[in-house]
Amino acid sequence: MLSPNKYITQLIVLATLVLPTSAEAGLYGFSHTKETAHAEHLDVPPRHISNYRREMRNLLIALSRYGKSRNPNFQILAHEGQYLLDKSLWEYHLDSYNQIRRSPVAVDDVSFLAKETPDSEDEKTKNIFRYTDAVDGIVVNNHYCQNLPLHNLIKVLQLPVISIEQCENDKSIDNAITQSFSDKYPIYPFIDTEEAFRNIYHQLIINETADNIHNISQARNISFLIEDDLFDSRYQMLQDIRRSNYDIIVIRPVFHNQKAFTKEEVDAMKFKQNGARRLILALYNLSELSKDDYLWKKNWDKNRPNWLTAKSSVNPNAYITKYWLPEWKKIAAHYFKSIVDTEYDGVFLTGLENHNYFERNKPLE
Repeated sequence: MLSPNKYITQLIVLATLVLPTSAEAGLYGFSHTKETAHAEHLDVPPRHISNYRREMRNLLIALSRYGKSRNPNFQILAHEGQYLLDKSLWEYHLDSYNQIRRSPVAVDDVSFLAKETPDSEDEKTKNIFRYTDAVDGIVVNNHYCQNLPLHNLIKVLQLPVISIEQCENDKSIDNAITQSFSDKYPIYPFIDTEEAFRNIYHQLIINETADNIHNISQARNISFLIEDDLFDSRYQMLQDIRRSNYDIIVIRPVFHNQKAFTKEEVDAMKFKQNGARRLILALYNLSELSKDDYLWKKNWDKNRPNWLTAKSSVNPNAYITKYWLPEWKKIAAHYFKSIVDTEYDGVFLTGLENHNYFERNKPLE
């Protein structure tokens, strides 16, 4: 139990560190063709470049700490979060770049890339520990149907894994299921994105159980109901969820992007048809805001705030945010708190890879 002073401190930290979910259609990265976001033009090398990966890690860590301070069993699923598990080559180069820019060495001397001094092993280990300790599971894309490898640290750190699989045909789905059984990784397979993420009741459950599920490591299957266009009412959606036996279900916390689900409605979703307990997770994008989102203000169509940058590479209606700026974080602080207040079992965090956009626009050359 947190002391009153520590709890107040947590709320203050939350007010400057949390972000809202965007309302992108489908699951992030699967429903739209990826395109390269427009790059910024740099006339003069900046004096200092932020560590965008570290900023993203810090956001996730802050979310996790706040959620778990309110509910010790609050779960964090990090979609494509494996790329934040260790310090990247770009980060090593960044340390050297910033050091050179602060020193009297000529700015056109690129030999600093050969002189980089990496973090000590102790510092690196602590950084990894803080991030891995904050997440309860890593979600990867197409590990089986496209043979995309797992980060080597996932197995070393024994992190629970869930894989989302877009397969070519039924045979490839069957093969993916067989392999996932061997690895004991829950998967969500589909062929057509138009049919995925929107239909639970009529979908075959893989590895169905009657077990009570209290954390991600216990789950044997997962489903997503983040497209609510098939439902005329919240009650219809609630009924379809109640008539299923999935261990984990991920939903968008705002029905038809107009009104959030209530605590009572979320509680009702937490039980399978067979009566066992399951996890209900809220979809939450850390780094994008969509024009379809109820948080979007109309005047931003013509006068976007400085924390909204280029259009998303996966959602044409969304913009990538400068997720480290206080102005953006403060606007969104109440959203994550509302998820915790509504007593979701956790969040499905997506948009974690948008640090790549800012890294591409700040080449260390």
